[in-house]
Amino acid sequence: MENILTVKSKMELIDEEITHKYVDELRAKESRIDFTKDGWVNEMRAIESEYRQKIQPELAFIRTTVGEVLVSNNFKDLQAMSVLLEDTQRLKNYITPTFEEMDENVSGGSTEYITLSLVLFMARNLEPDARDEMVYFNDLLRFCESKKVDLKTILKHLLPFASDEIKYGNYSVRTLFQNAAEQSAPSKQQ
Repeated sequence: MENILTVKSKMELIDEEITHKYVDELRAKESRIDFTKDGWVNEMRAIESEYRQKIQPELAFIRTTVGEVLVSNNFKDLQAMSVLLEDTQRLKNYITPTFEEMDENVSGGSTEYITLSLVLFMARNLEPDARDEMVYFNDLLRFCESKKVDLKTILKHLLPFASDEIKYGNYSVRTLFQNAAEQSAPSKQQ
């Protein structure tokens, strides 16, 4: 059984590896972009997408490891995991699955990446910017609704582990999960 210390060492190794790939490959390509020409945004997106593809094996491994460790200890290390991720150089920017990655995952019959996204959302606890986090959560809800994912079941499972610390007005992760679970209609897919 993995624990937080073994995850920390794996995270550090993977962060170092993807940082080297970033320095060696991505930064070199980014530096060749001419920001005065039309289409530079699409060029940046293509480079970023290519980089994500190259680090996909590392991301898949650490995502699974983080999820398994948190589930195995009933999320008691959620805040410690958040600190570990925040201390990484590049991993913190890539561990949360993109909507494209979640789409592939859901199309394959799994909700693993949606659950992981919610767990990482819980770990961030509406930080560093509560408004940005709430916009992300809303986008995630709309994505799940469009894919007919039974989000209510996932949210109810995670609810006991969600923080009730109020951020940005009257909201906490727990109240956001509770409100979303109450508004989510059950669907066919799980």
